[in-house]
Amino acid sequence: MNLYIFISIFTATRMRFAFSGHRPGTTLPRRDHTGIRMRGKFVKLSKLLSRKGLYTFLDRELEKISSGATILNIGAGGDVGKTLRQHADRQHFKIMSLDIDAQRHPDIVGDICTHDFKGLQFDAVVMAETLEHIPTPHLALENIYRNLKDGGRLILTAPFIFPIHDQPHDYYRFTRYGLEYLLRQFRDVSIQERNSWAETIDVLSVRLIMDKNRMARALAPIFVLLAFIKWPLSFLLSRLIRTHYITIGYAVTAFK
Repeated sequence: MNLYIFISIFTATRMRFAFSGHRPGTTLPRRDHTGIRMRGKFVKLSKLLSRKGLYTFLDRELEKISSGATILNIGAGGDVGKTLRQHADRQHFKIMSLDIDAQRHPDIVGDICTHDFKGLQFDAVVMAETLEHIPTPHLALENIYRNLKDGGRLILTAPFIFPIHDQPHDYYRFTRYGLEYLLRQFRDVSIQERNSWAETIDVLSVRLIMDKNRMARALAPIFVLLAFIKWPLSFLLSRLIRTHYITIGYAVTAFK
């Protein structure tokens, strides 16, 4: 009952912020600034669920990179870029970033599908949650393959069951078998699910917090709270019913 009362009060508060009628360019009352800060905290909480397994995978693979190596990061900035920099500083390897968007301040502004690296080759290429935003992913992977050193490694993550994001530049979702096909010229391809089916269902609901619909934004923090409350149940269900059919996405390694 106490949980029900808390959720009811929290819902009313969220809906007041969502329907406050604030217009851009006007000064927000102090209570609305509080609402924005609260939403920011819930967005961060939602990412603990939606990005589960992502940084664990990246940390594990980046730890294998030797001192003096040169790494290409497809995409610039963000938490992935921060993770790469931390490993580079600790392990003394070099990172170059490529992004089609100059505002993200990459080392190279260009399209991975067509960019000419002029003979430069890399020990590893990192492409984390980026492949779905490339209109021609097969061309991107072909160019990556060309510019990897012999024995070089691709470190890739890609979504499968995940809501639309960064629209309108969100083009694809990938099955395990689609990734196997796209990576058919690579060797020793490993494709692992990032999370369980039960956790995936939770993520679909918490991602409503990123929706522009006011009602969705008002109610989404409740789904975030409920997802954390029911996490032990989701964990148990995922152990009782094991399936590879449902996952947020995949963590992939492949070698040239």
